[in-house]
Amino acid sequence: MLPYKSFVEKLSRDFDQIPDTSETKSGVIFPLFGSNETAEGIILTERAKHLKSHPGQISFPGGVMEQRDPNLLVTALREWEEEMGVHRNSLDVLGKLEGLHTRTGFHITPFLAKYNGDFTFSKNEEEVERIILLPFSELWTKPFYAIEIPGREPRHFAYYFDLPDGLLWGATCEMILRFLKDNSSFDRSPQIVKANLAKPPFLDPKSL
Repeated sequence: MLPYKSFVEKLSRDFDQIPDTSETKSGVIFPLFGSNETAEGIILTERAKHLKSHPGQISFPGGVMEQRDPNLLVTALREWEEEMGVHRNSLDVLGKLEGLHTRTGFHITPFLAKYNGDFTFSKNEEEVERIILLPFSELWTKPFYAIEIPGREPRHFAYYFDLPDGLLWGATCEMILRFLKDNSSFDRSPQIVKANLAKPPFLDPKSL
């Protein structure tokens, strides 16, 4: 569990600034659940398996900024409502985390939020396969791997958690790791492994 008071004051609340980048801009909600004092875990989605982009991948609710969106927080909240089927007033937006550049040409801005609802979601069946409640405790105990990405200096790795709900990897995993390293006692070192798949996610833990 993470006490909110241990990290909330460090968060940026400059919600209107839009990254100056030619990359495709995306906003996501990084939703925490727990008590009023402590965060106990993260709410995630498994993307529908028929989607063209990242089918079946565990991710945050969110999506690409549209022209009508005045800022990326509006993007993230709009996507939250579309994907989860609950109003944005179920969230207490705490602040903005550092954005992430992906190798696929996106810049993702995560907005940390505390979920205050009753976990009665009406997920968008076209976009969301299922909703996942991930306790922080699993990130301290479940298998944790890394694959070195060739040709990158300094050395760069892709990270994976083999969870009961599936494989957590990619940009979502990277953002969660950043948050844990900045705001908790998380100090695990991953097991370095070699890729055993020719295409994403490049790793099948069951075949290690």
